[in-house]
Amino acid sequence: VLSGDFCQLPPVPGRGKMGVPIPARFAFDSAAWKRCIDRPVVLTKVFRQRDQHFVDMLNALRIGQLSERIVDEFRQLSRPIIYTDGIEPTELYPTRREVEGANRSRLLALPDPYHMYRAVDTPGYNDENKMISLNTMDRLLDRLVAQKEITLKVCYTLSWSTSC
Repeated sequence: VLSGDFCQLPPVPGRGKMGVPIPARFAFDSAAWKRCIDRPVVLTKVFRQRDQHFVDMLNALRIGQLSERIVDEFRQLSRPIIYTDGIEPTELYPTRREVEGANRSRLLALPDPYHMYRAVDTPGYNDENKMISLNTMDRLLDRLVAQKEITLKVCYTLSWSTSC
């Protein structure tokens, strides 16, 4: 059984050997999909929302078919929200650049001095208990989402990214 919502965020492109970009592809674009999936099933019942008009608006948004009326209705829902506990909700961003931009703007808004931390990486051992070379370690670390350095301030809430 495979499941997923292909109307959400698109696949994230990867990098092959030597940093060559690998184009992002949806699972249903692969040859394996055609061999494995005999009959796709589309689930249509929404369980977490009872307001059918709002469900229709969300479905129009999902498939990218927004009328001006629906756009206006979504805009009318926009309002400032006050968080009485001081903790803002998690925000999701589709790209690492947007995560870094959100982090940077929040960091600059805080009055405290900043502290920069740099990663100290040392090679370990592979599955065969052999020492990993510095070059191999660097190649492996380049694939990670983790940054080589990070700037923090007191009371700073981080936005963390994965799969970007």
